[in-house]
Amino acid sequence: MIKTLLTGFIFLVLQQVSNAAEVKYLFYNVSKEVYRVNGSKKEKAVRGMFLTAEQSISISPLAEVMLVQSDGKSMLLDKPGTYTFSQVKKIFSTAKPGGMSKFFSYVFEKFLSGGDDDDKQKVSAAVFRGKKAMISPADSSFVFSSPILLQWKPEQKNIPYRLNIWCSGKLFDTVFRNNSAFLYHTENFNNNQPGLILWYAVPKDNKQKEQAKFVYLLPLKKDIPVIKQQLKQLIASCKNNKQLLQLMTKDLLEQWIYEYKLN
Repeated sequence: MIKTLLTGFIFLVLQQVSNAAEVKYLFYNVSKEVYRVNGSKKEKAVRGMFLTAEQSISISPLAEVMLVQSDGKSMLLDKPGTYTFSQVKKIFSTAKPGGMSKFFSYVFEKFLSGGDDDDKQKVSAAVFRGKKAMISPADSSFVFSSPILLQWKPEQKNIPYRLNIWCSGKLFDTVFRNNSAFLYHTENFNNNQPGLILWYAVPKDNKQKEQAKFVYLLPLKKDIPVIKQQLKQLIASCKNNKQLLQLMTKDLLEQWIYEYKLN
């Protein structure tokens, strides 16, 4: 009996080690027709999927896919054709870690542990929303100086708008008439503490209880140079793909929110 239990325990341990050591690749961003193939099964690839052994990738003309490895290495595949798992693994073996390795490691672990997807809205998520009044700053942005100019676009003239702002747990609630901008001052910059700003602007008579909020992060002063450099790298790598730039900026914001333990 003891021998049977010991054998079962060893098997479970070896299985866990095997699963932990399993190599897989995250589909971080998919553009146009890309498929994950498993034997005779072919499914359209989407962000958040993983490529595992025995699977392959089929890339159609004009399509591309960005893959991420657990150590933060990333690779863009944009040549049409079929790539086996072994071929993808070989390509990654020749890649060198970039300056955004820590960022991509965070993204990999987030999806590996069942993180958010584009259909779920977390406090930091830049999801696709319906009609909104807020204009600037852009959603899921870093804010490096105070005051912050918040701007919205009224549906019609002379309609009063309710403005709600949350900063470090404090709510600012007011109504504006004949105005579409507000200069918001925050004490967080003076206190040198990280913080989140969430806000929305809606018509005063709006009956909806839950409103989609725009989110900004107030980073620590010492981290601002690092974040600016990261944003610069993102812009350089995504100069021809605005959608990917927005996606990566959102994920970078989420990473810093996680590091500051603000989520």
